[in-house]
Amino acid sequence: MMAWQRLLRLAGLIAAGVALFLFFTYLLFPTARIDAVINRLLATQGLSLSPGASKTILPGLAWNNLLLSSDQGALLSCDLLKVRLGLLPLLTGRVALGAAAAIGTGRLELEYGLTGSKALELHAQGISLAEIPFFKTVLGARAGGALWSEGVLTRAPKGVNGELKLEVKQLEFAGVKLGGFPLPDAANLRSQGMVRVTNGAARLESFTLEGEGIYMRLSGDLPSGASAATTPLNLALEIMPKAEFLERQKLVFMLLAKFTVSPGVYKVPIRGTLLKPEIM
Repeated sequence: MMAWQRLLRLAGLIAAGVALFLFFTYLLFPTARIDAVINRLLATQGLSLSPGASKTILPGLAWNNLLLSSDQGALLSCDLLKVRLGLLPLLTGRVALGAAAAIGTGRLELEYGLTGSKALELHAQGISLAEIPFFKTVLGARAGGALWSEGVLTRAPKGVNGELKLEVKQLEFAGVKLGGFPLPDAANLRSQGMVRVTNGAARLESFTLEGEGIYMRLSGDLPSGASAATTPLNLALEIMPKAEFLERQKLVFMLLAKFTVSPGVYKVPIRGTLLKPEIM
């Protein structure tokens, strides 16, 4: 047997040994420990996750009827979430985790790269805002519309960079209240925008909401990373109602009068945190 053949055989045996070791470690490692680690990390943000995870046939974890909650109540529900080690990226020398979630009739797929230049790839479509409890729990509001999003983030020496496109079809909301201030109810809005990430800092780039008699634009810095739930918000909502829209909801606009920057234009600063947003 030639030297290169012996090396290939040795490399194959080592790879098989490592694979078997990881497989048996996966089989023997209790999910209760994984649940404990996840909940310790979430607890620092005032969050909790239920129920516990179960193992999948391929190396990975699954949650049925997942519920992410805070002290205020439910924030996000998911019929099924699966997180697995990506096998195809391994063939190219990358280590990545793949996640797939079913949220009602909507779907979300995400790849998170632990190594390599690609940090994250996201595809989401058909996610009904009405099935996301965050809006009722945090904003006390009713929301509707179908969310679509996709984008790629890559690593660079100074941090992660990239863009995530957003679109909500037939967006509607009613009863939104941030701190002591309400926002106007609106329906059948055309909305789209982008989250731009530059050197690890995320910014919402002009998310527009346009409908009959109303035009709004939301922009500003977004919290990200492990402390996103408790990082202060720095957003601004510009509201430009037409006369008939303003007349229908004049009480709301009377309360927002202090934020008038020019005739018919309101610029509302949104502060607080993701779980407790406020108009300041």
